[in-house]
Amino acid sequence: MMAPVLGAIIFLYLSDVKYDVFISYSRKDTKAADKVCEALNAAGLSCFIDREGIDGGANFPKVLANAIDDSGVFLLLAGKNAYDSRFTQAEILHAFKHKRSGCIIPYLLDDSKMPSDLEFLLGNVNWVDSAVHPVQDLPDIVKKALANPDQGTIGGRKVRRKWYVWLLIPLFIAIVSLIAILVGNDMKQKAAEKAALAHRAAFQACLERVDSLTSAAAAMGRSEQAIETTSQQIAFLKAAEAGLHSADSLRSLHTIDGYIGLFSDTGKRSAAVRSALDSMYNAWNEYAMESYRLWRVTGSSSEAENALDCINHALSVKPDSGLESIKLELTK
Repeated sequence: MMAPVLGAIIFLYLSDVKYDVFISYSRKDTKAADKVCEALNAAGLSCFIDREGIDGGANFPKVLANAIDDSGVFLLLAGKNAYDSRFTQAEILHAFKHKRSGCIIPYLLDDSKMPSDLEFLLGNVNWVDSAVHPVQDLPDIVKKALANPDQGTIGGRKVRRKWYVWLLIPLFIAIVSLIAILVGNDMKQKAAEKAALAHRAAFQACLERVDSLTSAAAAMGRSEQAIETTSQQIAFLKAAEAGLHSADSLRSLHTIDGYIGLFSDTGKRSAAVRSALDSMYNAWNEYAMESYRLWRVTGSSSEAENALDCINHALSVKPDSGLESIKLELTK
């Protein structure tokens, strides 16, 4: 009796396990899991059971995977409920890939038929039948597994596999991995499509605002108050130019993902807005230079004021060091 206990102590001392046992179970078998956990704890064995070992907000799958790796024995409460649980199936697959067969103990709760995929994974593992070994026997079974992780458990039901089943195991794992990759790619594709449609809606909104601003500026330029509304015209055109920059930024996000066709070219709009701004700059620059020359000849304060107004309009379109120098001269 002392040998398994001593072996378990040596195993835990030399290994990096944080828990003696990871209990894998379906939520529908919570009462059975509680009884198993209580029996193991009473025998001095530490258990990881998901409702106790996970902090709120933690990465649930990662915590479970780490807990399996950090446990000496993987104890599966096997039965119909566990077979139907996708979380339990994921835990079994992880344990199969990362733990020695002697450290995997399926504890059979009922006589439900085991799914064929679990036969592939657990066919060479000894099953402990609860009808033969009550919960009180589990601490000794676990301690023997901890002491001899390569020798399997005791007295259970073992599923026999034919030799060719070994060839099917890597094929099964490859298929599962391929399905995971395909599902992941499909999710990425859907996320990219959703982002592209959202960006297209924002892109169209930018273009509608640009068209509205340029139309308003053009209407002001044709009105009798064209001179009086110059500052507003320039402000509208500058806002339209900024809107086109935003639209181009949204469009550039999809130059390589296949969704560029959802976005129209902004080149014609950009050229029209830039042409309108250049025309306004050239006109006000010309007015400014004419008033500046008259001021130099006449010294008229009204010509100086006209020149300054024209210079300010031109500079609001774009910077010009020459106009800045003339402005400085006029304000001395």
